[in-house]
Amino acid sequence: MTAGRSENESGSAGFSLVAVLVFMLIVSAIVVPFAVTAKTRLMIANNEVEQERLSLLAEGLANVVSSELADGFATEKLPPDSTPAACRSGEFTFDVRIQDHSGLIDLNAADADLLSLGFASLGFNQQTSEELAEAAIQFRGSINAFAAQDEPATAVGPAQNKQAPFESVSELQEFSALATTPLHDLHDVFTVFSKRGTLSLDHAPSRLRTVVAGASGSGLSITQGATEASTYSVEVTARRDGSGITGQAGFVIEKFPASAAGFRRLSGSPVAEIPDLAATTSSGNCVALFGTEAAQILRGFAS
Repeated sequence: MTAGRSENESGSAGFSLVAVLVFMLIVSAIVVPFAVTAKTRLMIANNEVEQERLSLLAEGLANVVSSELADGFATEKLPPDSTPAACRSGEFTFDVRIQDHSGLIDLNAADADLLSLGFASLGFNQQTSEELAEAAIQFRGSINAFAAQDEPATAVGPAQNKQAPFESVSELQEFSALATTPLHDLHDVFTVFSKRGTLSLDHAPSRLRTVVAGASGSGLSITQGATEASTYSVEVTARRDGSGITGQAGFVIEKFPASAAGFRRLSGSPVAEIPDLAATTSSGNCVALFGTEAAQILRGFAS
């Protein structure tokens, strides 16, 4: 009888162990997905917080650069033709670009030849560039607005002409041939703020200088000497090395006349995708780019 009781107890213990294991498997099947989801959400939230911190930092640095532009100092250390300059502070990399709008093509003031040059710099062939230039002139309106309304829509242009000046470079994306062109590429060539029918080649971005060098027309409205600028695009990208997380800020500013101090923002501006520059930049340059006080803040941020 004792042996039978032992066998029953062993069977009960084995059954209990199996039941406990099954219960633990069921609990694990329920709890593990929740734990993984919670961990993923926490990681996403941390990345979003980090991106927001970097974006605020980039905007602060863009304001620093804008202030130096207003004071006339930034152009002495930053090329005004959208050439990037970069520095590192700790594990953070900062990329800065400024673009003098006298080196861009004004959509409302440029003639057909200069507009065609701009579209050619975006990779369009000569015929399409000329058609886009004509479409842009029709879009912004002509002296005889009533006659212009009867002009048929072009294959490369918008569905309907505005018959008023361009208010933003982004309006070019209403053109069928430009609908998929990245907005930053358009801002890298055109402006609505210079109010000039000429292009200052000294301050033009490299893509425009390349096209001008290959242009054969002598009637292009190109100036070789840099003109006095009052409008700039300012772009700053902040990145933590190796994280893939970036914060960006970009806007167009107008520098007040010499008799006044400061600047004002005219509009936002898209920021270019910047490659990882951590391997090509060195620490210590942030003082030259942003000044001593800003560089000290960056060192505190990075510590």
